[in-house]
Amino acid sequence: MKRLLVTLALATSMIVSGCGAANDAHQNQSSDNGKVIQPEQVFNPTIDGKWIGLGISYGSYRDGESPHKASVSSEADILEDLTILTQKGSKSWHLIRMYGADPASEQVLRVIRKHQLPVRVMQGAWLSGHQTAQENEQQISEVIRLANEYPDVVVAVNAGNEIFVDWSWHKFGQQDYDMYIGWIDRIKQAVDVPVTLADDYNFWNKPWSQAIAAELDFIVLHAYAMWNSQTLENAVNWTATIYDDIQARYPNKQIVLGESGWATSSISTNGDERLIIGEASEQAQAVFLKEYNAWLEQRHIASFLFEAFDEKWKGGEDKPDGIAEKNWGIFRSDRTPKQAVASYFPDLVAQ
Repeated sequence: MKRLLVTLALATSMIVSGCGAANDAHQNQSSDNGKVIQPEQVFNPTIDGKWIGLGISYGSYRDGESPHKASVSSEADILEDLTILTQKGSKSWHLIRMYGADPASEQVLRVIRKHQLPVRVMQGAWLSGHQTAQENEQQISEVIRLANEYPDVVVAVNAGNEIFVDWSWHKFGQQDYDMYIGWIDRIKQAVDVPVTLADDYNFWNKPWSQAIAAELDFIVLHAYAMWNSQTLENAVNWTATIYDDIQARYPNKQIVLGESGWATSSISTNGDERLIIGEASEQAQAVFLKEYNAWLEQRHIASFLFEAFDEKWKGGEDKPDGIAEKNWGIFRSDRTPKQAVASYFPDLVAQ
């Protein structure tokens, strides 16, 4: 979800064009007797027959740890995290999303299996136009291995995160489509779980995304009202409109919300954070989460809230702790609950 040095003019243009298209598509969406026609639910995660589709993005890194340091969190820390997320039945998270096929992710998968935790994983491969061909190939090979070695835990493979949207620092170009489609084909032939790509709505609403979408089992959509200069009051309505627009563009594909959330702090002088006009606070996050979860439950939309725990390495370890990138968690980096958890999930606090 990281946005790096996008110009205000470009971002404003994307907002206007994206929302206008969304409104048109939403009005013309296929329906039957007033009900939206839903495509086949290829990604339908369950445990013991119970749907666990309201998931959350998870990074195991504690303060001082980061992927840049090749950190691998301890078994005890990961066990604590996943216990926090799963300990209270219906008001908990049993589905997590991880982004890279690396030792840090495998440690999480190992802990889930060893302790027989009620957690399932959408496992990612971190692909980047700034990585070498060998590094990208390693991610492809590793995500295949992890999916096959942990079939009791991994329920989907996500090959790439925000790798085609225009503003992404680590994007690939349209000239790389054939290469990417080749990667998707390799993964689909090698694993027994559905395979997808996670990208921003401002990729999925472009005509050239059709070639990629056709190869996927389902689509993972990112839609951040906060980054798109929406107020708190309009955040969930904006998200719903974007979701319906993308679903209308791909009526035969399941759309999973891969990232959406509300940061509890921001600094307007820090790059793209000048786009944020909504209140960045714990109280605002609590309001967003309550309304957002109600909408997801009502629509039965598989999703991943961004994110479980604040991660101080994000946005640069030299940047102040108050920047948005470090403050999307519903728990602080020391694992204490923010107001969203205390007010909406009080049972998770009363231990």
